[in-house]
Amino acid sequence: MSYSQYIADTYGSKRGLARYVKFNIKKHLGAYKNADGRQIKNTKRLIYVCSGNICRSPFGEAVSLKAGFPAISFGLHCRGGDPAFEKTLDYASRHGYNLDRHRSTKMRDYTPLVGDLLIVMEPAHLDELNALYPNVNKVLIGQFASNKTVYLHDPFNTNQTFFDKCMQQIEEATLSLITTIKK
Repeated sequence: MSYSQYIADTYGSKRGLARYVKFNIKKHLGAYKNADGRQIKNTKRLIYVCSGNICRSPFGEAVSLKAGFPAISFGLHCRGGDPAFEKTLDYASRHGYNLDRHRSTKMRDYTPLVGDLLIVMEPAHLDELNALYPNVNKVLIGQFASNKTVYLHDPFNTNQTFFDKCMQQIEEATLSLITTIKK
């Protein structure tokens, strides 16, 4: 396997690798402590957030709902009304989840409720939501995966190997998060 192929399969792209390294170094220097999952005990609903609400966040929502935990999702930079990405639909179907009825939701259509937990995929999402919803608890989903990370690269323009890896991490982290909340 070439170095380029390894990067594409493991990090999604060279940019994905650079961001993975950057944000995980920042984590080890003490950043993102406000999103480490310490304040999740009274969570009543999981709110999955990503950029377009067609890949990562709708899949997290589907995993949560199938596990019996209330959830919704929205996109920070989407127009709303779009179906889930074709690769997301395919992956979900192959793993027992149904996203056929999903339509992307814009951030402005989200109304916070007591007990909401905003689940973000990357630190840029965290920064944006901290400014808009300072009183709503937030976590970085990758903190609950077995291979802990603060950055889960957007799989939209990546190869199938990375796309599947990303979805696997979301599923694993979501189930781990739900278990932690219920303890």
